[in-house]
Amino acid sequence: MGIGNYERQSQYFNSPEIYKSLEEIYSDLDSWTNEIFEQESDRFENVNFHILLPPLFYEGKFIKGLYFSESVDLLNKLLPQLSEVFFSIADSLWCAYPWSNTADAYFCLYDNPSRADWFKKTYPQRANKILIPASNGDFINEYLIAPQPIKTKDIDILCVAKLSPIYNLPIIAQALNIYQKKYNKPLKMTLILEDNFDFNSIELLSNEAQLEWQKIQTILVNNLDNIKIVSQVDYYQEMPLYYSRSKVCLLGSLLEGKNRSLSEAMSCNIPVICFGQFNQYVRGKAELFPTGLGLLSEFDPEALADNIHTTLDNLTVFQPRFNYLKYQGRKNFFNTCLDSFPYYYNTVPDYIKGQAYNNLWLDLALQYNYQISLHDFLYGRSLRSHLQGLVNIYKILNQWIRIHD
Repeated sequence: MGIGNYERQSQYFNSPEIYKSLEEIYSDLDSWTNEIFEQESDRFENVNFHILLPPLFYEGKFIKGLYFSESVDLLNKLLPQLSEVFFSIADSLWCAYPWSNTADAYFCLYDNPSRADWFKKTYPQRANKILIPASNGDFINEYLIAPQPIKTKDIDILCVAKLSPIYNLPIIAQALNIYQKKYNKPLKMTLILEDNFDFNSIELLSNEAQLEWQKIQTILVNNLDNIKIVSQVDYYQEMPLYYSRSKVCLLGSLLEGKNRSLSEAMSCNIPVICFGQFNQYVRGKAELFPTGLGLLSEFDPEALADNIHTTLDNLTVFQPRFNYLKYQGRKNFFNTCLDSFPYYYNTVPDYIKGQAYNNLWLDLALQYNYQISLHDFLYGRSLRSHLQGLVNIYKILNQWIRIHD
């Protein structure tokens, strides 16, 4: 899965200190992408086509649509006329700049001028790509991933992860032990795994996953009962309930792309704790999240235990959902993406930067063309809002493009 040299990035998973030049580090970060290209036919069912704005024709004016995908080059090859009706944003689904050659723009997660300058000098043939710092690029629906009416928060710590070295679960296990000894109180933690986990069938896990689980078992020993393992959770029906039952969401990664659980927790009004070195070389000086959303810890189990204690003792100080929706969320994501294209603020009537979501002309044009409001289209209430699977995408887009010819 993915293209490139994944091993070059593995050195960043478990150590916050990398003794290389920034240029070497940036090169490592770009050494692997999770995009889907033509040679990966086994992943074609996973191709996504997320439409931020569909093509519009209203009051004698045509406005190109805007979509993002992990397969822009593949889509452009199958549908050469696609670029005539849509602008495209490539998403690497990871920390790398996308490798797409034909995309109009790239998701780059954070506004990091140093890395952007390096990229433009290193890849002059792609230097003209629009870079969009969309750290909330998972595009979660904050009305569905939202606080639920829970009377009692019976989970102290929630962690959403895989049994993989990326997530540093052994460090979290050490922090749980230290917390119990230092503060004389056990923590109840729920670990939601993307792996299909069964205590009676550990041997069915990958070798990597088995090794991670053995490390956790060895560290916790007698405290293993304090962790509840859950797998195969229904995303919209169950995930908001788990977040709402929790007091704190914990992330152990040092390097990823955009970690979705951070946004999900904030959207469910749960403070987050992660390591201050998370995506440090990807971010540069950009902040991980706005004030009031959680705490940053040093990459040390005792420091992590102390931050857990501080957060649990001061839960009323945090306003995660308010601050998340103020600065991030799908509406801000929509505004950020459209603002990045001069085309829109030069073409759409009465366009105001930072206010595209509230543009009346766009809303009227959506209603005229597709009998749906801009809000409802953006939040997935149209069958065209999100297309998945290459065959399905091709069938629908091919028909759609013919209409606009």
